[in-house]
Amino acid sequence: MKYSLLDFKKDIKEILSICQEDLHALSIGQERQATKEQIEETIIPEMNSLIEMIKKNEIPRKNQRWILSTAYITRGWNWDIRNCGMLARKLAQLDNKYRYELDE
Repeated sequence: MKYSLLDFKKDIKEILSICQEDLHALSIGQERQATKEQIEETIIPEMNSLIEMIKKNEIPRKNQRWILSTAYITRGWNWDIRNCGMLARKLAQLDNKYRYELDE
């Protein structure tokens, strides 16, 4: 089954929704792997940038596709990927689909 731009945009919006849920959880004192700063300063802006890229039809070639937030999970932020939350799982899935499955 093809992974389309519409699917890609839907997945991005789901991640943005998870970000809002995690921000709310953090605001009431619940723990998340992501910090408020990681969500607000990196993940949300990157997801919004991807939506703008879709609107402008500026999808990079496959060998130039990266989602930096996903790289930060393991290389910069050192999240526990064996016990990761919904946000980390969805970012990893999005990265994989974007890099390998998106037909554009």
